[in-house]
Amino acid sequence: MAIYNKMTILPLHDCDQRVTVPIGVGTDLTVENVEGILQPEHFDLWSDYVPKKEREDLNSTRIGIVHRFSSEDHTGKAEADSQDKVFKTFVFLRLIRPTRERFSNIQLSLRGGQPDVFSFAQPTPGTPNAPNLQVFNTFHQGHLERLIRQLPQFLWFSTPPPLYRIRAVRFFEAGYSQVTDPLLQFVTWMMGIGSFLSGDSGVVSRSALVRKIEEQLGSETDIYSEAEVDLFPDRPTPLAVGKILPDMLELRNLAVHGGPCRPVSTVAQQPAEAVH
Repeated sequence: MAIYNKMTILPLHDCDQRVTVPIGVGTDLTVENVEGILQPEHFDLWSDYVPKKEREDLNSTRIGIVHRFSSEDHTGKAEADSQDKVFKTFVFLRLIRPTRERFSNIQLSLRGGQPDVFSFAQPTPGTPNAPNLQVFNTFHQGHLERLIRQLPQFLWFSTPPPLYRIRAVRFFEAGYSQVTDPLLQFVTWMMGIGSFLSGDSGVVSRSALVRKIEEQLGSETDIYSEAEVDLFPDRPTPLAVGKILPDMLELRNLAVHGGPCRPVSTVAQQPAEAVH
């Protein structure tokens, strides 16, 4: 059995309270209860740089993703590799279940069995401007179990990835963590979809893109199928992927080419040549 003397913790605040942990026991990466590991005094060193509210949130974290590893250095390759693995885990979890969770990580060494924080990365600035149907999303038991079960395949998929995969994942994550304007977010995510489905074989035609998306998702799949619809003020009417795809591609083209993005009622009144 491996003996670990360090750990990297990724706090998860958007977890359903009914989640049962630990998940992934027997591996170097688990989802577990981190209460009691993180204490207020662990963050005294950063009190001048980290707002009190953020330190309190970290201290009160109940669930986290924990990567355990061994290293005799203070900081070095092992610590950087652990942070990289935790970040890729976070990106994969976002792919499984998009939420407004922000990335941060805390690294601790175990001295005499007691945790001592030696590295702390603040949460990414600003809460992600998630689409309305994702605002209430939380991580459920099935999402976290899928994360642990499929993570090895995702890490293989991304190390080293073909360029189209790099672009797709980068655009997907950037839409949450770096872009706040809704239209630019939409264009960024559409770029990610196009990158992933291109396979580095060049630009995919509109008809081929529609066909590939429908093959991947199913044309009759409801876009609200994984949303927390019970928390919505009004339950949304089901909307199939195949129904909305033409509008998504039209909006993408209008935005990229600098065209006006008019309300549907306005577009419907325009001559065909004005719309296209």
